[in-house]
Amino acid sequence: MDDQRTVAIHADDELAELPDVAPAIRPATTFEHQDKPGGRTYRRASHETVERLEAVLGALDGGHAVVYPSGMAAIAAIVRRLRPRRIALPDDVYHGTRLFVDEGAGHGDWSTVTPDALEAGDIRWIETPSNPKGLITDLDRAAAECGDGIVTVVDATFATPVLLRPLEFGIDVVVHAATKFIAGHSDAMGGALVVRDLELAAKLRSDRTRDGAVPGALESWLTLRGVRTLPIRVRHQTETAGRIATWLTDHVPTVWYAGLPTHPGHEVAAKQMDGFGAIVSFEMDTADEAREAVDRLRIFRNATSLGGVESLAEHRVRSDPAAPPGLVRLSIGLESPEDLIEDLNDALPG
Repeated sequence: MDDQRTVAIHADDELAELPDVAPAIRPATTFEHQDKPGGRTYRRASHETVERLEAVLGALDGGHAVVYPSGMAAIAAIVRRLRPRRIALPDDVYHGTRLFVDEGAGHGDWSTVTPDALEAGDIRWIETPSNPKGLITDLDRAAAECGDGIVTVVDATFATPVLLRPLEFGIDVVVHAATKFIAGHSDAMGGALVVRDLELAAKLRSDRTRDGAVPGALESWLTLRGVRTLPIRVRHQTETAGRIATWLTDHVPTVWYAGLPTHPGHEVAAKQMDGFGAIVSFEMDTADEAREAVDRLRIFRNATSLGGVESLAEHRVRSDPAAPPGLVRLSIGLESPEDLIEDLNDALPG
């Protein structure tokens, strides 16, 4: 199975324990003891739906997946497992990641440094495309710069495995906030790590069992259902995002979208990605203009998060104080491109 549309639907077929065509919801927390190898005992240690979801995500990304109850739980899990002395973060990064790393640094758990100060056992954290400007990191170059011993972690939430598979570039760990595009319907929270090393995956699962950082049965089932349509959704959302970004260039001062030739990461994104994604950010001259534009939108919902079937618009500084004051982040959904452009046209000044 090479086509991701097939992988998303059938990568977990061999793990099905029931003959149902669609996976059943399995809420059980404990299982009757069985006198056979591999029998289930307790929900925290193993669960069919979790294992099926991991099989699909691992196949899509080309590695071994471990899933968690949120993206932040996944981030915390990999950092705590690796126990680095130093972490290098990019300037443009999800604010939750920065808060987690900065708080740990404040407690003396590690220090934050620039990439050139990293040593063996440290973490170089990469986010591509980044949140919220969609900045692009050259993964071939990053992997080569780090060399042996420095662990490269890429948060590829904006791209999903449909558009970018970092392990193919020599990256060690991929992070996804599955709450976003992977689940895809704004109704399930989750996170995932995908690693190239099978032994590391086993250690992460052991940590998860010990720490209790397991996703719920319903959330796992919803995410598994959502990922079935991931390739179709992301392709359509990406196509619409490209049209909207192009339209915005004539209506706002600054547009951040890697699909535009004017974006600083355009050439690298075109080289390493299979599309530019469904997140478009733009900047107004003032925070007031940005807030008022978002308030006037009618089809775009004024909400945080991203990756669902419905389009969202957020004056980003409301959630991320480090964001530029006039920046608006759009998450493009599955509505008509013409309707979304009309909505923006009615909302923007002039």
